[in-house]
Amino acid sequence: FEYHATGKQLFLSYLIAMVLFISFSILSEFISPIFSVILAFTFVFAIPWIIWRSLKFNLRMSSYRNVRFGFGGSAGGAYATFLGYPIGLLLGFIIVLAIVVGIIGKLLQMEIAAGLIGGIMLLLFYPAYFAMINKISNSYFINGAEFGQGKFSAAFKFNTFFKIALKAMGLGLLLSILALIIVGISTMLIYGFDLALFQEQMQTMQEGSEPDALIIILLLSVYALLILVSFYIAAYVKARQRTYVFSQTLFDNAIQFESTLRANTFFAISLSNILMLIVTLGLAYPWAKVRLYRYSIESINVGAPGGLAGYMTKAGNESALGEELGDAFDIDIGGIAF
Repeated sequence: FEYHATGKQLFLSYLIAMVLFISFSILSEFISPIFSVILAFTFVFAIPWIIWRSLKFNLRMSSYRNVRFGFGGSAGGAYATFLGYPIGLLLGFIIVLAIVVGIIGKLLQMEIAAGLIGGIMLLLFYPAYFAMINKISNSYFINGAEFGQGKFSAAFKFNTFFKIALKAMGLGLLLSILALIIVGISTMLIYGFDLALFQEQMQTMQEGSEPDALIIILLLSVYALLILVSFYIAAYVKARQRTYVFSQTLFDNAIQFESTLRANTFFAISLSNILMLIVTLGLAYPWAKVRLYRYSIESINVGAPGGLAGYMTKAGNESALGEELGDAFDIDIGGIAF
């Protein structure tokens, strides 16, 4: 594998991206709030184009045995995938929710039932929404990717992404409850089951006075445990979704793929990376980045009994502007798909 982007390409594009970023920051700070909102909407509208250009550039600049990768997805597809579908699905749900709750609450005079159904719909919408977005974005990326004159293809099902999201939500709820139980038991043990003393300390803190040091430690423990839960759920979703995406991906309808990435290992690497970044005040960022990418790449298996010989590189030249715009505005291009 090789990466062919030149320093000149990246440097000039980076300068353009930084000028745009600085201009956006200055104008947002010193011009009227209305102008800031207009700039924000303009940037949001540009995100699909940035993603599209970044995908084309990064794949075009990557090769295996001198055969280049490529991306044949269109800019229109990027706008539909990363702007049209997310906004459309959200607006559609809001309309359906308003209609259902309105009919049950007003026409049938069942306010409690309307509230209950509305709550269930909201609860299910979160995993359903992100499952659909993941299905669409992965489909756009995989079916647009190329290697030489060969093409990648995949047919994904919404149900599988939805099950992964539902399980992640249930697991997150379970682990959060467990974390709160642990903190609760610790609180009772520390205060000798004297909850009145604990409530007094909380009241003291709400009034602006300095609470007992143990209260601060307990509150920090809650935040720390919930952050750990969120990191584990992210690793769980990453592993399950990646396993499914690779299992459904084909190259030229013949070559198959497999992901052996595991949630526990990915979580351990991510957590140790964060701890190392904290200890080194951020200096370990390159080491942490390489370490995470190495595990991600090593967890991919390719079933190609006949090899990949015979593929020719397509002609083409790509600008680095999309990639550097993505870096300047902190858009995680690589994390969009699988």
